[in-house]
Amino acid sequence: MTVPLVEAFAVVVPVHDEEELLGDCLRSLAAAVAACEQRVLVVTVLDRCADASARVAAEAAERHPHLLLRVIEGIFPHLGAVRSAGVREAAAQLPDLPAERIWTSHTDADSRVPAHWLTRQAALAAEGADLVIGTVVPEEDPDSPSYGLWHARHRLEEGHSAVHGANLGVRLNRLRAVGGFSPLPVSEDVDTVRRLQAAGVPWVATDTVRVVTSARREGRAPGGFARYLCGLDALAAGAPEAPARELRLPAAGMPAAAARTMSAGWRPRAAGR
Repeated sequence: MTVPLVEAFAVVVPVHDEEELLGDCLRSLAAAVAACEQRVLVVTVLDRCADASARVAAEAAERHPHLLLRVIEGIFPHLGAVRSAGVREAAAQLPDLPAERIWTSHTDADSRVPAHWLTRQAALAAEGADLVIGTVVPEEDPDSPSYGLWHARHRLEEGHSAVHGANLGVRLNRLRAVGGFSPLPVSEDVDTVRRLQAAGVPWVATDTVRVVTSARREGRAPGGFARYLCGLDALAAGAPEAPARELRLPAAGMPAAAARTMSAGWRPRAAGR
């Protein structure tokens, strides 16, 4: 079976009062776009922003003229709706391409992607993956007890077991086929990956597109990464550990090249769970 070429990237970045970190995120995306041969559209979705996030995005567009940046604003009920709005906007801006030739890439406004983020996803797509699950690392003092606990719980390697909304890639037609991102306030990324895998979408979990994300303790999503880091702080201080919640997914439908990277018993976990 011939693998459809990726002709365009649709990068979606949810934003909620991120004036301090959004500039660095967009700067990293500009570098990734510059390294990419395909068309790239970046959509920042501003959800109930009361700060200068819109101005930061406008300044980034001026500073990086090669960065095709769309900014949409609205009031959304949950993070799943924010991501879905970004996907819809990107698709509307690429009407000349069939959905199977559009690759959607997802990160967060408090994160920074590597310069090869898009080119590596394109390479994995060419090898047969329709879903790429990347790793993230918190920007934390490596000598802190919480950082040590985080690394003890996360495998930064091929076949890792975590799902992060800050580092996902999926073909648009595959995402549409499962109804888009789950309408959830938290863990919408994990639930979406679960549904994609259950539908038999070929996937790969890789550390080759590692993203750096904020280690702040006051996050934007309830029950998200910041809350998990706070839990690690409590553990480091001697608090009892709460039971981990994990999703066990079938390892079916992977391309042969991806299958070699997956260990037995692979089970995606929500970021920080």
